[in-house]
Amino acid sequence: MISKSEYEGLEGSFHTVGNVVHYLPVMTSTMDVAWDLAVNGAPDGTFIVTDHQTAGRGRHAREWVSEVGEDVLCSVVLRPRVSLTGELLMIAALAVVDVAESLGMTVGIKWPNDVQVSGKKLAGVIAESVTEPSGSCTHGSSERLTAVIGIGLNVNFDPDEHADVVPDSTSLGKELQRPVKRFDVLLELMRSLDDYYSQIMSGGSVVTTWRNKLTTLGKDVTVSREELGTDSSLSGLAHDVDSFGRLILRDEFGRDWPVAAGEVTVRKVSC
Repeated sequence: MISKSEYEGLEGSFHTVGNVVHYLPVMTSTMDVAWDLAVNGAPDGTFIVTDHQTAGRGRHAREWVSEVGEDVLCSVVLRPRVSLTGELLMIAALAVVDVAESLGMTVGIKWPNDVQVSGKKLAGVIAESVTEPSGSCTHGSSERLTAVIGIGLNVNFDPDEHADVVPDSTSLGKELQRPVKRFDVLLELMRSLDDYYSQIMSGGSVVTTWRNKLTTLGKDVTVSREELGTDSSLSGLAHDVDSFGRLILRDEFGRDWPVAAGEVTVRKVSC
């Protein structure tokens, strides 16, 4: 187990991410705690981490399964420019990719945010944000963004014990066939996330880097879109992504459809 002093010793180790570190052994969800802190003025880069979540959640309000002290469960409060909203999921996924690659793994990203090894889910990231007016009445107003990124990275998780709940999952330890030091993984994750965040905040972009890691492009897929109803879906070629991170789906008539969110299933071709 990582000690409280080790967690707290991370504070201020990087440029922005981890300026403030909040650690509790058990939380309902790091996302919930992060939002509580965010609405009460937590500064840019505030980092929340725990050993266990009693109500961890992923995309589409799904449960995130993890045993006590096995994995990296964290969230970070960010306050970037509104124009950077689309790249927040990208930097989180890329940070996980960097961790896995530093251990010698070949990984990819299933659009939009599942980091996978050989088609098995290694990690998931979630990003939530709100915008609100900021500015004076005399000089007009602009919008400012408050965002929370959540990362669940399977470190020593044993997928065989939870195959009925989270099928097609894996972990760093499973792939390497040995236990992995969770604190080292956390350090690398924070370092990489901080580097990417600094990059986009200084005018750079990670869109091309993220695009090059996507395993979805070039495949015939069906995207189920919750915002259009439970039975709504689009099928076609995963043609490209745009600068906002939307998947460009090309249908059978050659029309392009930008898809902001949804569940992707690769369609099998019959012989």
